[in-house]
Formats: sequence, structure tokens, C-alpha cells
Amino acid sequence: MTREGDALALRLFESMGTTLRETLDGLGEHDLDRPCSHGCAMGGGVRRLLVHNAEHDRQHAAAISNARIAARAMQESQRAMLLRDWLRERVELIGQLLGAGADVLDLTAPGDEWSVREHVEHVLHWERDSMDVALAEVREAAAR
Repeated sequence: MTREGDALALRLFESMGTTLRETLDGLGEHDLDRPCSHGCAMGGGVRRLLVHNAEHDRQHAAAISNARIAARAMQESQRAMLLRDWLRERVELIGQLLGAGADVLDLTAPGDEWSVREHVEHVLHWERDSMDVALAEVREAAAR
């Protein structure tokens, strides 16, 4: 990723991973109603802080979109749109796993042969496999 915007996007993604690992992983359902003194909790508890943080991201995404529109620098790149769509779907997949214990990971939907865990392992394997092949082929074509 050589573009500055790509670098910022990666920082946001990595920050989300750090927050999930170091903060949210330690919170249980019972913690959501605990008080929180941070100003972003707006006088509420941890639940309100998390709601605020999601709305905060939405608000800033809209502001960035508005700035791009005003500057006539809208996101028209096919690459950027494909990556945005993939990230949106990946976040949905990640969201389905949050808070899931082994009992959930071993579930199989009616008519499905794979468990939740097997679906995730499939995604992880084929993402790496497909991207490794694509990158090798792009590099090979560039070398010609």
C-alpha cells in the first residue's frame, strides 16, 4: 500500500484489531451497563460509549465523503470500491463471531455440512491461497 489514504485505512483497521484484542475481549455482557466517565459516554455507561463510537465513525465517514464530494474527488477507483465492499463483508463476518464460544463455533446450520468454525477456516485458507496466486501472476506478467 503506497497511497497515504491506504496507509491511514490500514492504521484504522489495525487500531480496530487492537481495540478488539486488548479492550473489548475483556468486556462481558454484564459490563455494558457499568458506568463510564469518558466524555464520549455522554453520561452513560460502557454501552453508550460503544454506541457513540460507532456513530462517531459514521459521522466522520460522512464528513470525509462530503469533503470528497465538495472537492470533486469522489471515490471512483474500481480498486477502492472492491476493497471497500470486501472490508464491509469481512466486518460482517467478524461481527458474527464476536462473543461466540466453542459451542457456537461447532454449530451447523440446517442443510449445511460445515460448522461455523469450518466456514471461517475456509475463508481464511482461500483468501490467502487466492491472493497469493493473483499476486504471483501479476508479478510474473509485470516481469515480462
